[in-house]
Amino acid sequence: MGWMGPVADGQEHEGWVVPVFADGAQGPGASSARGVLVARGPDDGPCNGDRVRLTYRDGCTAEGVWSDGTVLPGDGIVHAYTSDEDGLEVVDQAEEWRPDAAVVGWVAGCTCGWRGTPWTRVPPELADPAVRRLATAGPWADLEAADENRVRQEWRRHIAGWQALEDVEVAAARQAAAARALDEAVRAAVAAGASWADIGRAAGMTGRSATERWSARG
Repeated sequence: MGWMGPVADGQEHEGWVVPVFADGAQGPGASSARGVLVARGPDDGPCNGDRVRLTYRDGCTAEGVWSDGTVLPGDGIVHAYTSDEDGLEVVDQAEEWRPDAAVVGWVAGCTCGWRGTPWTRVPPELADPAVRRLATAGPWADLEAADENRVRQEWRRHIAGWQALEDVEVAAARQAAAARALDEAVRAAVAAGASWADIGRAAGMTGRSATERWSARG
């Protein structure tokens, strides 16, 4: 489950606990009975099990499952990939799941690409949050609530500036909406025959100021 954050300048910030593996791979936070899902980017090269499409120089194509540098289209023909001759496109990435025990630590992550400082996974008897060592209560890789909150606090510090910007945007939108509502109310009052002195008094200003602000707007 992610932590919903601000949206500022059209950029969304959502955080989560990112599982980390010994080879540097990370998880998107999804886990199941199969273990922990490994995150892969859209531009990552093919992995065994991916569905790929080969395009030859003559324009012909072959689509199938990637397996150790070859494409298996299912018709019994093996297509070898040669990087200087063939074009290769990953059509559909295969999911890669690893066992919970393979998780060696965690890091706070954000959808903007930011990552925090890693926390190391240790046996329960060696857990010490003060030196960034955490443990799980069982064989799974999900942190207990208290430890997840520790990771989340780092993400909160990361989004503090963005949160402040979102607050400014929200306040500005409210102010603009209030100004529009006031303009509409003034037009209604003028149409009803109210004087500028009365309108100014109701709006907390002088009649002259009210006249200067609204009379030209019709």
